[in-house]
Amino acid sequence: MYTLDSQSHVPIYEQIVALIKGYCISGVLQPGEKLMSVREMSTHILVNPNTVGKAYKELERLGIIETKLGKGSYVAYASDNSPNEEALALFRQNLEELVLEANYLRIEEQELQGLVSEYYTSLGVVE
Repeated sequence: MYTLDSQSHVPIYEQIVALIKGYCISGVLQPGEKLMSVREMSTHILVNPNTVGKAYKELERLGIIETKLGKGSYVAYASDNSPNEEALALFRQNLEELVLEANYLRIEEQELQGLVSEYYTSLGVVE
């Protein structure tokens, strides 16, 4: 279920964060669902437990998962439809970098918007 790219320039913990976020968005992971423990996940994907722990801490900071002491980590229930301020700031930063990269690659705004629409559709977010 969890596959990482060891050749990627993206740090492993960021890949784990992106995977779990993607699974939450697509419905593979449901609110309230228990995640593997840090140790189980590190054994499953063959990475250092500290790396998984760092990813889980980031997911918790973003409000995507919640950790219950002694019970494990669970997909968080969305208390409302608005993201927390830290998550929104991070999204804006990532969006700025994405738009700059698109501009560097000479991707026109309409083409970029089309790509975003295609991706939303592939996630099943837009009907």
